[in-house]
Amino acid sequence: MTGPISISDSMPDKQHVIIGTAGHIDHGKSSLVKALTGTDPDSLPEEKARGLTIELGFVFLDIPDYERQIVFIDVPGHEKLIKTMVAGASHINAAMLVIAADEGVAVQTREHFDILRLLGIKRGLIALTKSDLVDPSRLDEVEREVRNFVMGTFLESAPIIPVSAVTGEGLDELKAALMDIGRQVELPEDSGIFRLPIDRVFTVHGFGTVIAGTILSGEVRAGDRIEIFPDRIIAKVRGVQVHKEKRDLSGIGNRTALNLQDIDKDLVRRGQCAAAPGSLSPTLRLDARLRLLPSAKEIKTRDRLRLHIGTDELIARVVLLEAEKLLPGESALVQFVLESPAVALPLDRFIIRTFSPILTVGGGEILDPTPERHKRFDATAIEGIRRFEGPLEARVEQVFRKSQKRSLTPDEAAILLGKRALAVREVVGKLVESGKLMRVPADKDDRFLPSGAWATLKEKALAAVRKYLLANPHRPSMPDADLKSQLEREADEPSMRSVIDELAAQKTLVRVETGLAFPGHEARLRPREQELADRVEAIYRKAGFEPPLEEEVVRQMHLPLNDFRKALGTLLKEGRLVRLDPRIIYHRESFERAKSSILDFLHLRHEITIAGAKDVLRMSRKFACAVLEYLDKIQATRRKGDVHVLK
Repeated sequence: MTGPISISDSMPDKQHVIIGTAGHIDHGKSSLVKALTGTDPDSLPEEKARGLTIELGFVFLDIPDYERQIVFIDVPGHEKLIKTMVAGASHINAAMLVIAADEGVAVQTREHFDILRLLGIKRGLIALTKSDLVDPSRLDEVEREVRNFVMGTFLESAPIIPVSAVTGEGLDELKAALMDIGRQVELPEDSGIFRLPIDRVFTVHGFGTVIAGTILSGEVRAGDRIEIFPDRIIAKVRGVQVHKEKRDLSGIGNRTALNLQDIDKDLVRRGQCAAAPGSLSPTLRLDARLRLLPSAKEIKTRDRLRLHIGTDELIARVVLLEAEKLLPGESALVQFVLESPAVALPLDRFIIRTFSPILTVGGGEILDPTPERHKRFDATAIEGIRRFEGPLEARVEQVFRKSQKRSLTPDEAAILLGKRALAVREVVGKLVESGKLMRVPADKDDRFLPSGAWATLKEKALAAVRKYLLANPHRPSMPDADLKSQLEREADEPSMRSVIDELAAQKTLVRVETGLAFPGHEARLRPREQELADRVEAIYRKAGFEPPLEEEVVRQMHLPLNDFRKALGTLLKEGRLVRLDPRIIYHRESFERAKSSILDFLHLRHEITIAGAKDVLRMSRKFACAVLEYLDKIQATRRKGDVHVLK
């Protein structure tokens, strides 16, 4: 997208196959791409003036009736511009290693090829350029040299094609070989979540800021809101362009340019990543598997390195987690401690270069993009990181294990892994069946917690209730609010609620009023409180059928009102006193005598009036009325007009 945004009708999308050109400076990469496509990948004036590629050049090879769209990334060959080469190579599907027939394998040939191998490129071919400058014997000699050079690598059986950008010799054969590779390339799995590492940023007059890159997953439409990571800038997509044509949408594998609405060009840069809002987490640590090249020097903990991931270059310290030092040709688990934030997903490839002098020394895969700080040689941490190297089931399990105190939905786990949600849901089902995950019912989608975290949460809930009741023996239960407050740092709300519900359903805990207690637990008062309650109880027991009002007891005992109410509340909860109505309280023994006398009378006479109860119990009308109404309330009797009868 180097000119105004096209407004022509959209063409049907073909799957893009990204071919990265690699090779030493002046070996003819750009000239070869121009001869194949008719387009000069060196678009900047300073590139043309100096005769070398400075920025990434993206060129489309249009082949009528070919089922895929081949896109070349022509990367710089100059040593100082290797970081630009890595930015382009981080998402290529196949490689075209370019070696000049008159020079053979050179310094940047080796470094570029090391980078391609470290990034896990699996297919490609070798173009021997400038074949018109050498005789057949020299071509044979260079071909033998190249075949030895790529022995034991992904290019071991790749075609070696002599070609001349000047005479056109070998171009047809090269194009046919590229088409064959394009058919063989297996495009990456699509997680369905939009992600585009930014490798170009520019402005178009009349349109504003444009970012470009290769979509690694998902799709994007005009009008979508995206987030620029790690800076967390929310932007709206004004327009989408693929191969210089305006499109309604673009998807995985496509070289895509996005025109952003109302975003200053100075806010965006190569190295950032455009993605679905909230789908990535900026981090200052990355757990990874690091492999050193056989030609590299050993690496020690705390060495300062240049880390190339996606299209970004970061400065990082490396912490070796399972070795004292990493020797050439070896691999180990490491944690990168970054000097500035980055974003990544598990299994993203990376390259490392020494800080100074700048040399490519290794690479590998990101395993955990949002780890905690680890102690070196921590067996538990190392075991967890290794799960990310395993099959999908192990990786899904580790995502849930990492969350520990926070339950996740399968879709949330899929985002963290960069995997398709359906595949993760299937794995979660298997993990539940095997007992490794526990289901946490929630208002919307069910959530899940590792069984170990579930068991730990249950133990902590029981311990919290036990500790509370020991400290508060006068309480009949631990209030739900207090329990949740103690557990809020241990788990999220759905997990707490689910664990508490299970403990109640299993009768391990029982619900008492608005709290939880162990079965058989009885509230016990402190000695002073017990003595006060006994004194209050004695007053009501002695009063018989005509007890005093509450305020009279307070005056009689010269008690603070709060102390009386606390003692009274305990006696009522324990059933030692019975509240017949808001104003009248009986001792349990007195009420039971009154109840027995009334029921005996009804068995003989079948009905009783308030006046009759007054005579039977020898009490005032006020208390007789309260007794009969309470008997109705507890359904021992029922009212029938002006009389009360047995229920």
